[in-house]
Amino acid sequence: MKRRYERGQAMPETALFALLAVLMAFGLLSWIPMHRARTASTAAAYACSQFLSQSPDPAHARQNALRAAWQTLDADWSGTYGVQYRVQVSPPAGPGLAGACQVSYWVPSLFQALLGSEQADWGHEWFVSRSETWKARWQ
Repeated sequence: MKRRYERGQAMPETALFALLAVLMAFGLLSWIPMHRARTASTAAAYACSQFLSQSPDPAHARQNALRAAWQTLDADWSGTYGVQYRVQVSPPAGPGLAGACQVSYWVPSLFQALLGSEQADWGHEWFVSRSETWKARWQ
């Protein structure tokens, strides 16, 4: 005697499994923009801090560091379309003192409206660097 309720059960199970596999694949793919944005932000903050520490002129140190950070973020290789960035530079106040660069990033999340999730917070990457005293001729 066959049980009626088991008839045709393979089709719904396969459809449910396929839907779950697609959702998992999209979930894993959504990590790629976040990882790329973090990597680009780390590279930009490092470039910014290096230009900040190497500049002997405090008036131009901030401008050079900002330019280096934005050139790194706007590079063709970054592949971070849709990501928003903020760059903050605190130049050193004198020779041998510390300066800092912070790059903040915000990555739009996929399926946000569908899942009803909250907005993602801003991520931050930063580096602190000391100006090289022997290069700085600041008075």
